[in-house]
Amino acid sequence: MPQFSFHGSNFITISANKRGFCKAVTSCIAESFLRFWSSIQAVSIAAYRKDQETLHVFTFILREPAFGFYLNNLESIDRFAREKGTEMADISLVNVCKTYKGGQNAVKDFNLDIRDRELIIFVGPSGCGKSTTLRMIAGLEDISSGELWMDDCLMNMVEPKNRNLSMVFQNYALYPHMTVYENMAFGLRVRRIPSGEIDARVREAARILEISHLLDRRPAALSGGQKQRVAIGSVIVRKPKAYLMDEPLSNLDAKLRAQMRVEIAKLHKQLNATIIYVTHDQVEAMTLGTRIVVMNRGMIQQVAPPAELYRNPVNIFVAGFIGSPTMNFLDVDVLEEDGTVWLLGQGWRLPLEGYQASKLKDKGYTGKRITLGIRPEDLHQEECSGKNGSSGLNGNGSGWIGAYISVREMLGSEVLLHGNTGDTGQLSARMPASCRVKPGEFLRLYVDMPQIKLFDIQTEENILFD
Repeated sequence: MPQFSFHGSNFITISANKRGFCKAVTSCIAESFLRFWSSIQAVSIAAYRKDQETLHVFTFILREPAFGFYLNNLESIDRFAREKGTEMADISLVNVCKTYKGGQNAVKDFNLDIRDRELIIFVGPSGCGKSTTLRMIAGLEDISSGELWMDDCLMNMVEPKNRNLSMVFQNYALYPHMTVYENMAFGLRVRRIPSGEIDARVREAARILEISHLLDRRPAALSGGQKQRVAIGSVIVRKPKAYLMDEPLSNLDAKLRAQMRVEIAKLHKQLNATIIYVTHDQVEAMTLGTRIVVMNRGMIQQVAPPAELYRNPVNIFVAGFIGSPTMNFLDVDVLEEDGTVWLLGQGWRLPLEGYQASKLKDKGYTGKRITLGIRPEDLHQEECSGKNGSSGLNGNGSGWIGAYISVREMLGSEVLLHGNTGDTGQLSARMPASCRVKPGEFLRLYVDMPQIKLFDIQTEENILFD
């Protein structure tokens, strides 16, 4: 009977990795006449000590009908693991929660499937739980409840060092007494990687990041952008299953941030790897992510590609968080008059047509108050034409919102106008630089009606959400 060790989470660490699991089982049953039967016994023993985790190991055995065949020898098992895609990085979080002592819920019912080779962004305001979620994936924070899966293997109890993930932190985490080369090679030397392979990996990473000429320098002689590249290089050389980046650009100035955004996007394509990226900057999120996870108060608000988030936000929070400047929100009354549905402000009204009007009527919003959302770029100085040739204007003074302009921001090719509607609050409009309106002047802002958003004033959900 093979002997199994249950020190800490060692067995669970082995079982959570297909290749490591196979190797461990093979070595343990090498002395046994009935190899496969012994492996089942091992699972039974482990089940007595680690009920939940081992259940999934047993499921894995049953799920792979060819498992017994591959127990013949270690080489076959390794080949089996490769064919099954152990180098992939499909990550799933199922009902994951994080609760600290005192009852503080940092993350609540987090459900997400991260596809292999995806660059996914966690975005939200400070304290929303995005970094905590990333740290749970890395193993730096315990999961209070729920499950973390990687490549069909349960990872809850796997130690961080055994998850094959690399993390880039905000503060670069470079050793000041080491050269760039030594910083990048350090993690590999700890893992006893042969020196020839270390040199090849470091120089390849330096080439990708365009820092080959900096390998002999120490961190004190580097700029902020160069330090960030070295920090990224230190994790690239490890060739992990996924890269975790916790606000890696937060310490850089605006120009360097813009440059590094481009570099990270290029890096993702070159590495063809899974990247989970945390930021509070929605510009970073919109320019980098293949999908964006918008979080607030520990909960997922919406998961979608950048364009979808912008066009079809699920609620007021997402609509207001995504987009710069932020979306304008105005409380309005819904009125049906002579077969036309109107949005009424004080001194102005907007007509609704087609889908928008029918949606409000079907959901019973006629005669009620709702919140109107308008992006600054959907306000125009002149009457505008919407989609399908519809202007949304009736020519009788409706279809526009009047505002007294208080601030004018010149941004080169465009200008931002900020004003007061006189009743429902502030309004911002993005105009071409040719717009000559000055502070103190009154301006009619025509609305591109097909682009507006309508929200329930109580639930804050998008009434038009598909």
